[in-house]
Amino acid sequence: MSLWENIGKYLNDVVDIALVSIVIYNLILLVRGTRAVQLLKGIMVIVAAWLLSSLFKLDTLQWLMSQAFNVGVFAILIIFQPELRRALEHLGSGKLFTQTLFQPDDEGITIQTIESIVKASDYLAKRRIGALMAIERTTGLNEYVETGTRLDAKLSAELLINIFIPNTPLHDGA
Repeated sequence: MSLWENIGKYLNDVVDIALVSIVIYNLILLVRGTRAVQLLKGIMVIVAAWLLSSLFKLDTLQWLMSQAFNVGVFAILIIFQPELRRALEHLGSGKLFTQTLFQPDDEGITIQTIESIVKASDYLAKRRIGALMAIERTTGLNEYVETGTRLDAKLSAELLINIFIPNTPLHDGA
């Protein structure tokens, strides 16, 4: 092979690897912060069990895993329906390559956040107004955040009170 043929072959491989990397990276960004992460971990456990059953020639377990995979394709479509819908919307919006590589991490829950929640809860409880507040931990809440009204505001007791007071514009907007 000539030098130019080798360069063309390697360039083709580099482009191929780069495109696959971009697709995988964007898939990770789409499922990050959703329940899909826990579901993917469960699927990985099932795949590992299937590989071990194949390795150790456990025929019955291998057959069960094969049947689970056959049904699993349809189950994945049903289970991941919100994430698949979000991914297709993301593709349709043309924002596939607009996310940055290094996004700033959320600061997490702070003492001030806790104090604001306690103060708002106390105020609302005295007035017998119910408030269901979800605090994100290991399972992401992005699929719910996307359906609500986005506020570019720092969390405060007053903001929480305004959200949960009946007949205000953001009531039940969570």
